[in-house]
Amino acid sequence: MFGGRELDKLNLQKQALLLESGLNRVALQAEVRSLRSATAWVREAGNASRELSPWLLLLAPVGGLLLAWGARRPIFRFSAVMAAAKWIGPLYGLWKSFSSGRTPTKAGKATA
Repeated sequence: MFGGRELDKLNLQKQALLLESGLNRVALQAEVRSLRSATAWVREAGNASRELSPWLLLLAPVGGLLLAWGARRPIFRFSAVMAAAKWIGPLYGLWKSFSSGRTPTKAGKATA
């Protein structure tokens, strides 16, 4: 079959390949850690958008109304802002009741 020298040569090649494989594995793990840390802001941005979405859904129509009123009237009045602001609380309560899966009743309390 093979001589002693050839077996030693093959064992050395095997050891070199095993060491190279270990180095590649460590390098790949470091790259994965680097990618995770570089893309961590994506997860944080997603969490922030989920936290802000009820407010954005409430304030977008109010902002549109304010812009429409402001375009119609050259001087924007404080009373218009107050009229829009008084609806924020009830609209937010309605939004929370729909987002939690409860339905509002006539008494104002939500039921499951």
